[in-house]
Amino acid sequence: MNNEARIGLLCLAYIVGLLASPYPILVGLLAVGIVGIMFLLNRQRKIRLPIAWSVAAAIILVASSSYLQWRIPQPTANDISLFVNTVEGKGTAQFASVRGSVDSYPKITRNDRAQFWLQATQLSQIQGDSPGPSTIRQVSGRLYVTAPLLSATGLKPGVEAIVTGNLYKPPKSLNPGGMDFADYLARSGSFTGLRAAQLMLPDEEQIRTWDLDKIRQRIVTAQVRWLDVPVGPLVAAMALGGDVVDLPFDLKDAFVRVGLAHALAASGFQVSLIVSGIIAISRRWLSRAWQFGLAMAGIGIFVLMAGPQPSVLRAAVMGTAVAIGLLTSRQIRPLESILLAAVLLLLVDPLWVWDVGFQLSFLATLGLVVSATPIQKRLDWLPPTIAELVAVPLAATIWTLPMQLWTFKVLPIYALPANVLASPLVTIISIGGMVSAALGAVIPQVGSAIAWLLFYPTQLLIGLVQWFSQLPGSNMAVGRIALWQLLGLYGAIILVWLRPKLQKRWILVVLVAILSIVVPLWVGKLQELKITALATGADRVLVVQHRYRTTLIDTGDSDTARFAVLPYLTSEGVNNIERAFALDGGYPSRKGWQTLGESIAIDKLLMAIGADKSIGQVSVEPLPIGQQQTVGASKLKLLSTDAAVLELEVENQRWLVSDNIPLDRQRELSTTQQLQPIMVLYWPGGMLTEQFIKVIQPQIAIASTSNPDPETIQKLEKLGTKVFITGRDGAIQWTASKGFTPLLEER
Repeated sequence: MNNEARIGLLCLAYIVGLLASPYPILVGLLAVGIVGIMFLLNRQRKIRLPIAWSVAAAIILVASSSYLQWRIPQPTANDISLFVNTVEGKGTAQFASVRGSVDSYPKITRNDRAQFWLQATQLSQIQGDSPGPSTIRQVSGRLYVTAPLLSATGLKPGVEAIVTGNLYKPPKSLNPGGMDFADYLARSGSFTGLRAAQLMLPDEEQIRTWDLDKIRQRIVTAQVRWLDVPVGPLVAAMALGGDVVDLPFDLKDAFVRVGLAHALAASGFQVSLIVSGIIAISRRWLSRAWQFGLAMAGIGIFVLMAGPQPSVLRAAVMGTAVAIGLLTSRQIRPLESILLAAVLLLLVDPLWVWDVGFQLSFLATLGLVVSATPIQKRLDWLPPTIAELVAVPLAATIWTLPMQLWTFKVLPIYALPANVLASPLVTIISIGGMVSAALGAVIPQVGSAIAWLLFYPTQLLIGLVQWFSQLPGSNMAVGRIALWQLLGLYGAIILVWLRPKLQKRWILVVLVAILSIVVPLWVGKLQELKITALATGADRVLVVQHRYRTTLIDTGDSDTARFAVLPYLTSEGVNNIERAFALDGGYPSRKGWQTLGESIAIDKLLMAIGADKSIGQVSVEPLPIGQQQTVGASKLKLLSTDAAVLELEVENQRWLVSDNIPLDRQRELSTTQQLQPIMVLYWPGGMLTEQFIKVIQPQIAIASTSNPDPETIQKLEKLGTKVFITGRDGAIQWTASKGFTPLLEER
């Protein structure tokens, strides 16, 4: 084993150790195995374990059990998160004023608010009935802040600000497949959030000073001037990276759906263009030392403009390695260089190992290094240019696809053709955008003129992306895959890479890999029957899954549909809703159905209230009172529309899904023959009369709220009813094997 191979082995061991940290059983088995092997070898005294492998094993153990745990952020003694309960525990005292230093440039959220980080230094608690702050504390800690968009204009790192609003602890995900906001903030070194109603700057002159953001704004303004939105921002994003340019969310979503999200990320592609361009231009006139200096300057400027993101820093380290190789006339070993670049970054911040952007950037680069050339050789029956055009995106797709399935639970069906067709356009726009950015920073008019030449290529790229994203099945949800499936897929890829003989049988390997994913999912679906009440605040959202047939009752507003309903359906591998029932026909509900219909097929939407013929891409039909609807193993019947009440029957168990019913209407329903004893009541948690409860006699009650009516809960518990509260227990799921299970208890 030569020195380069030893370095690569040790780097790989460190990365594997970090990745293995959430699985202590695997780490423990590895430790026992290493000790056992070394003991046996020492007893036999015939075989010596290579030192490099011994060191690699030790690195795995230290990285997984010690270093990563040591580097995980923890609240300090006066962290602002420690005072959140104090603020929220004083009745109406839910507001606080926080003073601190802005730690990032603001970004626009989907709710058209500005989001930024704040290093807190002072906390002023505000009482509801007090004209001013009652207590002032010196605090520390990083704060996740969302504020009105206009109030955040001009904010930049280092600016001192005072934000006033609702201080809160980030919630954990209450629904399967949902984002764990608390975990996201913790990995960013934050344990608290603040929804700001007001933002003030003690010194307005702070935002008028010249800095890098002024240069970014100058560049983006120059590129947008003659291109308008979204063409101009897209050109700027492909030159500087999507994290420093606010692109329309619908355009971002379209790029993600077709597997072209990497085109919007600042990464190795831009760095390679910078290094190769500088060297090509300066080779004839400058020495190697000057070429290296200019290349490093170009990389440094790009990192400053794009921001120190993991993918940018990885690309910068790789670009530096290439520049050093050119300076010293030594051939760079790309595989070892990639591993070394990853380790250098993960030594600085080991938590980046869980950053999806870092993972995909690393895997895509690895794929290009080890697989692009072999694939291109297999495509020797094509013209060389076309073969390279196909091999590059195919190599990156092969290495990133398993991680995409594991993380996003979707398969971008058209990713390969989209990447092949978009590759020339991405190259043209990126090169032109970077030239435009460089000139626009100095002479905005010249930058605008260069950017204007990119209008038609950019429009063509947008049209191509939108066309692919609107094709049927552009994103196929596959659901959750197991860890063994992820490891098996990468095992197959690595085996084909290391054993050239298997490359001749790649079709067989691909078939086995596909079957390892499809067969378990298919078998699981054949045996599937479950009902899930999602935790969505006051909205009642119920999902009935029977084999491949899915019924959805309500979807809430647009945010609920996007952040709760859609992630759950994606994690379950649901690509089609056979029947959807809308008990609420109000504007928020209509927006929710429109949002959901943009991402998943809905065969038929039945609405209890409203006469719309369609909502976005979803056709709407009226839901008649008293008419039974049968979908798979479930039967549904609407009992009332003035206060929506729906009866659901599945496997001889009856559910009652309702709004908060007015008390007089409850008395009226209790005296009719419409209501019968039920197994499950699913309602928003409002007051229920004793007569109503005695008529329906629920065995299980699910309150879709965090604060149900306490008298009603007492009445239900007195009757012997088991009560679940989604705001406390998370989503509630029923299956034949486990019965009723709260999500938070399963964790």
